[in-house]
Amino acid sequence: MDKDSSYKKTLKSTAVFGGAQAIQMLITILRAKLIAVIFGSHGMGINAIFQSTISIISSFSSFGIFQSAVRDISQEFENGDEKKLSRINLIFNRMVWAVGCFGLLVCLFGAFWLSKIAFQNFDYSIHFLILSLGIFFSALSNGQTVFLQGTRNLTALAKASIVGAFLSLLISIPLFYYFGILGIAISIASGSLILYITQYYLTRKIKLDKTINLTVKETIAAGKPILKLGTVLMLGMVILTGFTYLTNIFIGRYGKIADVGFFQGISSITTQSIAIVIAVLASDFFPRLSAIFQDRQKVKVMVNQQAELVSLIIAPISVILITAAPIIVKVLLSKEFLIMVPMLRLLALSLLARGIWLIMSYVILANGDKKAYLIYDSLIGNGLLFICNVFAYKVWGLNGLAISSLIASIGISVILMTVVKIKYGFGFDKGFIKIFFMLILLAVSAYFGVYVLKGWPQYSFSFFLGILTFGYSLFILNKRIGILNRVKSFLESKN
Repeated sequence: MDKDSSYKKTLKSTAVFGGAQAIQMLITILRAKLIAVIFGSHGMGINAIFQSTISIISSFSSFGIFQSAVRDISQEFENGDEKKLSRINLIFNRMVWAVGCFGLLVCLFGAFWLSKIAFQNFDYSIHFLILSLGIFFSALSNGQTVFLQGTRNLTALAKASIVGAFLSLLISIPLFYYFGILGIAISIASGSLILYITQYYLTRKIKLDKTINLTVKETIAAGKPILKLGTVLMLGMVILTGFTYLTNIFIGRYGKIADVGFFQGISSITTQSIAIVIAVLASDFFPRLSAIFQDRQKVKVMVNQQAELVSLIIAPISVILITAAPIIVKVLLSKEFLIMVPMLRLLALSLLARGIWLIMSYVILANGDKKAYLIYDSLIGNGLLFICNVFAYKVWGLNGLAISSLIASIGISVILMTVVKIKYGFGFDKGFIKIFFMLILLAVSAYFGVYVLKGWPQYSFSFFLGILTFGYSLFILNKRIGILNRVKSFLESKN
């Protein structure tokens, strides 16, 4: 496959799944808006602690099989052997049910202690009992997601994401009003159930060899490679979610729960703004990269193209978040969060570095390098972010967390690029580097512009920077694949 065809395929995958993620992102933001309006920053803080608790238990109890199995399923799908694909799917499904039950039991029997650790009382024990069901159905849902990712069935995955998120939002509204804070836990658990049911309905028609059967002993033996890599990935995820959990607990202990809500509310805006990029990297880029990881030249082409595309998408988002931060905060959250506008702008400035961080992580994972991923990405990377967060919060308060995020994201990206260069001989080409630094210049200009200028000059400059950034991204895309001609041809065909 030539470079142009590969770039078109990458862009098409991004457009198909990215469109669905945009809708899902909007629905997630609306849910956060509901919590912010109904419960305020205190409710946002409780929701953040619930979500981080679920994440760390799910990461620990899953033993990393979801990240590990994507690699195996994508390779078997690439080989085109239906029997082998059916066999690995059977093994993986059995492992999914096992880890799902394990996660449920951990949360169920640890509910009282989880409430004590998170809130310093037992008042939220019933909430964690309910969340145990969310962990179980989330595991089953993740299992379906992995199979769809590995078999490149992005259309079904996109449909399930949209329908599941929309139905979850609909039931959340009465739950919040009727059950109050308890409704947050119920909505999380029911959302996981709805998503699983939706995905199961869409995947049941996929043809697989149903005659394959394995004993428990054979399943365990065949599942060891998945479990071996998965255990390392699980440790990485536990470290990541653990540091996130400790950050929330640290802010709540040395500040107040409302501070956790402020931090998570603003962080959710930046996270959701690039949710499309994150989802595409996990759902399309990683499986495709895993399937060709032995061909270094193909890997180099794919990674450079994906990095360029990701940066061209993130840059306009970053500039919009920086220049329109007050409006975005009022629309997506509430006026209570306006004091956090400086944090949002700094976090937006770190998004380009976060994109590189993610891509480098997937390069390491696609190579199956367990040790490098655990040490450099999970331990050093997230450890550095946590240390920076603690120091910055003590010195500068909540806005310091944005400063630490910017510094840590840049530092971790540089560390991972160095590791990838030394271990695999991979580096970005000059064309991408030139584009990347141009995008950084535009984002930095937008950031300083909103503080140096005031009134109409600021609005005019911000509008100009936004148009310039979007125009530059469109110019590069048009240069690569002639996107304007494609749009023109499409419109003409409809007339």
